[in-house]
Amino acid sequence: MLLSLFLLLLAQDVAPAPSTAPSDLSAAIELAQSGRNAEALVAMQKIAAANPEDRLTRLWIANVHMRMGHPELAEPVYRSITVEDPDNVDALVGLGTALLHQDRVVEGLDVLRRAEEIAPENPNVVGALAAAYQFAGDDRQSISYRQRLVTMSPTRANVMLLEDARRAYGHQIEAQAYDEDFSSPTPSTRVSDIAINYRVSDVVRVIGRGQLQTMSGQREDREGGGLAWRWTPWGTFTAQVLIGDDNRVLPQGDYLGRIDYGYRRATWTGQLRYFDFLGATVLMLSPGVTVAPTPRWTIGLRYALTSTDYATVTGVRNNTFDARIARELTPRIWVRGGFVRGVDNFDNFTIDEAGEFHAKTVSAALQILLPSLTSIVGRYDYQWRPDDVRMGRASIALVQAF
Repeated sequence: MLLSLFLLLLAQDVAPAPSTAPSDLSAAIELAQSGRNAEALVAMQKIAAANPEDRLTRLWIANVHMRMGHPELAEPVYRSITVEDPDNVDALVGLGTALLHQDRVVEGLDVLRRAEEIAPENPNVVGALAAAYQFAGDDRQSISYRQRLVTMSPTRANVMLLEDARRAYGHQIEAQAYDEDFSSPTPSTRVSDIAINYRVSDVVRVIGRGQLQTMSGQREDREGGGLAWRWTPWGTFTAQVLIGDDNRVLPQGDYLGRIDYGYRRATWTGQLRYFDFLGATVLMLSPGVTVAPTPRWTIGLRYALTSTDYATVTGVRNNTFDARIARELTPRIWVRGGFVRGVDNFDNFTIDEAGEFHAKTVSAALQILLPSLTSIVGRYDYQWRPDDVRMGRASIALVQAF
């Protein structure tokens, strides 16, 4: 969520007042709007040097600094305009946004609240405050402002932002089912998984989860729960325990601790996990990162080191490398792909994957986000295992927020 929020702030434009600028400024604005920011900046600075009282040109100079990712340069320009014209709403919105980009959240909110006092029905002000409250970790207030924004300006983009905020903030029911088929005599596997993620407060969630697996007519299950604590607006700690005392293929105990920390365009993850199988134990340590170079692309990389102890052999290590990519095709549809060398899914880790596991997996998925706050993901994985064994896995997952 923080990742998408930062990209939203980065993409946000401060709408200038209706242009009464001369032709030189109009040409410079056209350069900026066509993406030629460096040229536009030079042209605008020449205009401002000739006429320092031209606030519209200075406002555009600050806007271009923001477009180029330099909020520290935009801030003094916006601030100089607000000193001369304290009621300039566009400059106040720009200044508040520039402060947020520098992680000066309290200052940014103060400036944006000042803009709201002047123009409470201005969509730019309301939208900036919605993003600011979300950045500050006040999701409830952020959603309230997004609702106001949709009432004022029911554009598709504003509606989608409100849906995304509600989807992330609400309680969630998650269900997944998949079938695995092997080229060898290994029997097919059927797995179903259901979880409830319940928001207790703005910073605490409780999780309940159950999993059922069927292989060769034998059924195994495990149940448990956990807790997610958002200790800062940018960081979340999650702990989970799943138990299945009679399992032979699935772990009898699965103990998870994970930290997620989002900053600017990246979300960093660190995970420690302990699996207790019948006849083996596995300790897993896994760092990872997901980066969004643009709002419509994400790239994820993850490494996992496992160490397996058997009754007669200890410290059997295995390395997993995981690379994933996603692309937004339309505002509600994402396509995803990935490649994994090693264990492709530790959430469904089984005894045959413990120890040294030299497999390669490719995956492709399609995600659909519905206005009902429903997310549907269809996915197919194809895996190459040693001894010329092949595995195909088809899965369907559904997440409903409410």
